[in-house]
Parts: sequence; structure tokens; C-alpha cells
Amino acid sequence: MIAILGGQYIEGGTISTLIDGPAALIVFGGTIGAVMLQSSSNTFGLAMKLSLWIFYPPKNPMLPGLRKVMNWSVIARKEGLLGLEEGADTETDPFAKKALNLLVDGGEPEVIRSALTVDYQTREYDQLMAAKVFEAMGGYAPTIGIVGA
Repeated sequence: MIAILGGQYIEGGTISTLIDGPAALIVFGGTIGAVMLQSSSNTFGLAMKLSLWIFYPPKNPMLPGLRKVMNWSVIARKEGLLGLEEGADTETDPFAKKALNLLVDGGEPEVIRSALTVDYQTREYDQLMAAKVFEAMGGYAPTIGIVGA
């Protein structure tokens, strides 16, 4: 970026000559349009939601999650697994809520593990597909940039 602006300055040009509204509209609009055609609406929406992580990275959820698990283990020891029912009703994290409901319903450990593994892998797959949206943008933008120029 510095090289482009510096070269423009050395040649006696102004920065405003590098900015072209219609060309930017063609490039950005065309890139987003091409990626929307390629992706499902759910995947594109998730990608846009995850793009906020650039400016607002997620906080490390490990410590609060560990505290929850420790509290649940104390409740399960004192009251049994049915004591976790109230925690399942108030839990906001869908993964933890599903895990608690499976425990309260008396699911076998292997069934619970399998269900949660599928849930985790599905979430991971969805996020990988969302990442491919940005990969596709990187592929389309230069080509559409030629049209915009």
C-alpha cells in the first residue's frame, strides 16, 4: 500500500486518482455477488457473522466453561444427574445444553459421546465452509477487478 501511494506521489499524481467509486462498486459488488451464487445462504451468512471476529475477536471461553463443568460435577455428585435439569434449562450454549439434556435423560456414555462428536464436527464443518467463502472472494476479486478497471 505504501509503495502504491509512494509511487503515485513521486509521479506527481494525487491519491484521489486512485479512488474510483464505480470501479469499487463493480469489484466489491461483483465479488460478493459471485460468492453468494457459489455459497448457500446459511454458509454466506455465517461467514459474514464470523467476519466480525476481525474487529471483535471472541473472548477465550475456556475459564467460564471450566467453571460451569466444575459446578455441574458438584451438582451431579450431590443431587445426581437429575439435579442438572435446572442447569440445562438455563444454559445458553447450545452444545452444553444438548450435553446436559442427554445426561439428564439418562443417555448412555457412548451415545452421548457420539451425539456430541457429531454436533462438534458439524459446527467445525460449517465454519470451514464459511472460511471457504473468503477464499473464494480472494479468487474472484482480482478477476472482477480487471472488469472494474
